[in-house]
Amino acid sequence: MSRGFARRWIIAVTIGEAAGFAIAAGIGVAMIGGGLDGAPAVATAVVGGLLEGAALGTGQYLGMRGDRPPAAPWIAGTALAAGFAWLLGMLPSTLGLDLASPAAIVALVVGGLLLLASIPMTQWLVLRRPRSFVWVPVNMAAWAVAILWTFAPSPIIDELSPVPLVIALYVLAGLLMAVTIATLTVPVARRLFGPDRDLRP
Repeated sequence: MSRGFARRWIIAVTIGEAAGFAIAAGIGVAMIGGGLDGAPAVATAVVGGLLEGAALGTGQYLGMRGDRPPAAPWIAGTALAAGFAWLLGMLPSTLGLDLASPAAIVALVVGGLLLLASIPMTQWLVLRRPRSFVWVPVNMAAWAVAILWTFAPSPIIDELSPVPLVIALYVLAGLLMAVTIATLTVPVARRLFGPDRDLRP
C-alpha cells in the first residue's frame, strides 16, 4: 500500500506540475516573441504562474489518498501562491537590480526564500492541521533542488535558437523538475495524505 501511494503521488504530481510548467513556459516564450516587457510582461508571467499552480494543486489533490483538504481552497491557494512566486521571480529583471549591490543581494536572498516558501506555506495554511508544518520546510527544500532544472536550458539556447527547440528544452526541464518535486515530497505526503497516515511528531 505504501508503494502504491508513492506511485500514485509521483505520477499525479509529475503530470500536474509538468503540464502547468509547460503552459507557463509556453506563455513565457510567446511573451518574449511578442516583445512584451515591463508591467505587461510581469502580468503575463503571473497569469502563467496561476495556471501552473492550479495544475500542480490539482495533481497533488488527485495524488492524495486520505484526509484530503478541501479541494477548492487547496487548488486556488496553490494557484495564487504560484502566481506570487512568478511575480517575485520577475522582479529582479524588471526592476533592473544591480547584482553587485549588497542591498540587491539581500533582496535576492529574501525574495528567493519567499519564492520557495510561497506555495508550501499557503498550502499549510489551507491544511490547518496539527503537526503538519513539516510540509513547509520539506517542500521548500524540494523546490530548491527541483528549480535548478529550469536553469539547465540556458547554456544551450540564445536569442537565435529556434522556438520549437526552446519550447522542447523547457518542457523537458519542467518534466524533470516535476519528477524531482514529486519524488522528494513522497515521505511527507504519505505521512499527511496516505491511507495509513501517521501524524506523530
